[in-house]
Amino acid sequence: MRFHKKFLTLIAVSLFFAPSASAQQQPTQVKEPRGTNPVAVVDDKPVTALPYTPSLDLPSIDKSADPCVDFYQYTCGGWMKKNPIPADQAAWSVYGKLTVDNQRFPWGNLDDMAKKSAGRTATQQKIGDYFGACMDEAAVEKLGAAPLKPALAEIAAMKSKKDLATLLAHEHLTTITEGLLFNFGSDQDFADSSQVIAFMTAGGLGLPDRDYYTKTDAKSEEIRQKYLLHVQAMLQLLGDDPGVAKNEAQVIMEIETALAKASLTRVEQRDPHNLFHKMDLKQVKAMTPSFDWDTYLQVGGVGKVNTFNVTEPKFYAEMEKQLQNNSMDDMKTYLRWHLVSASAA
Repeated sequence: MRFHKKFLTLIAVSLFFAPSASAQQQPTQVKEPRGTNPVAVVDDKPVTALPYTPSLDLPSIDKSADPCVDFYQYTCGGWMKKNPIPADQAAWSVYGKLTVDNQRFPWGNLDDMAKKSAGRTATQQKIGDYFGACMDEAAVEKLGAAPLKPALAEIAAMKSKKDLATLLAHEHLTTITEGLLFNFGSDQDFADSSQVIAFMTAGGLGLPDRDYYTKTDAKSEEIRQKYLLHVQAMLQLLGDDPGVAKNEAQVIMEIETALAKASLTRVEQRDPHNLFHKMDLKQVKAMTPSFDWDTYLQVGGVGKVNTFNVTEPKFYAEMEKQLQNNSMDDMKTYLRWHLVSASAA
């Protein structure tokens, strides 16, 4: 058995360290037709100011480790010793380092376009100015929550739950708040691959998914308590008094918990039959009579749509209950929280 392990290890190592494009390789001579001068072919390095990381090489292995006992330590130990996990990363690998390097390289190009005002093309000026505005942290801090004021004002101006349709139609057209209360979009008809239809899916949660609201273990309880404190702190940043923000956080948690309990579990979502419930507009309206679908679809630019896949009917039945049972002020609180949460990044 040990012979087989060593044999497999030798094969793996030979493949693992097979010659590859590397800064350590020597130039090779290429035979040219008679009458021409031979040309040295040298491996190209990326054009970047970042430190160049060669491909796999012998210093990356840990020769003190027995490959038959710990092949991972043997092959990667040297690299891990030279590349400790950065303080701002949860894990680190050649792939993680490559990702960061690839992000930093275009960042340098964008930064150059933002800082250089002369000699830019019209496209470079647009890209540079946009990037510069996003990276101007002093201006961002000075503005504070001001960019949210128009949307917050729209929420505050709602007089009845019928106004919710117009607001959600506006918000769902953005990439930031597209999952506010529920998700609406388009996808391929599960029963007819020749057409794309409207999809109504579950949404409305602040925590990652249903389980975060339903699990009863100590860790889940701790997460929910910290989430409540987080919601309260965010609402205080919007200007709410601490006592008011604490009560508002509890209202938000109650609404989200009800929506979560009516949502499918991760396992249930793996079965496509659980996610296919085709309805027409009349059926959708009957399921959620408190929501003005005509206005929502009209404002969203899809007023003629009449075929929907409601992936989770129980979720929409619960959404209807929440619209009926919560006051207008409670719904506004819920909407304000999700607006600021989605925009926080």
